[in-house]
Amino acid sequence: MIPDKVFKALKHECEEYSIYSKGQEVELGYKPDFVLNSGNSYIILESENSASRKTYVGGMVKAAHFLQGPKTGILVFVIVPKENTKASSIANHLVKYFKWIKDKTNLSEVYVIEASHYYIDGMVASVNSDNFLSKAIKVE
Repeated sequence: MIPDKVFKALKHECEEYSIYSKGQEVELGYKPDFVLNSGNSYIILESENSASRKTYVGGMVKAAHFLQGPKTGILVFVIVPKENTKASSIANHLVKYFKWIKDKTNLSEVYVIEASHYYIDGMVASVNSDNFLSKAIKVE
């Protein structure tokens, strides 16, 4: 498990992106764990330790609502797998909701990655790196 405070202190990165928020409210009622941005492009990172599928759907809906108008971006769920909560099962569960919401938002991609693949020896995988893309499961 990556505690919330630790997750927000990690050096999340993606080429040409800078820190936008570390858990602060980015719009009324929405406080994602960490957000990077480059102009109107955003990478929203959520650390989830919950086994509740509703948590992931709700997080995706909130990200989709934030990414409207000129704002575009992606959402990354960093999860700690449990017996009934694997990255693949969460990604599969999100598919129908992402398809339903996709034409109502500028949220272009959703990824689910296990914490052990994202956070290794105090380092995090850059979101656009080959390492990240080979380990993350894209919701599609």
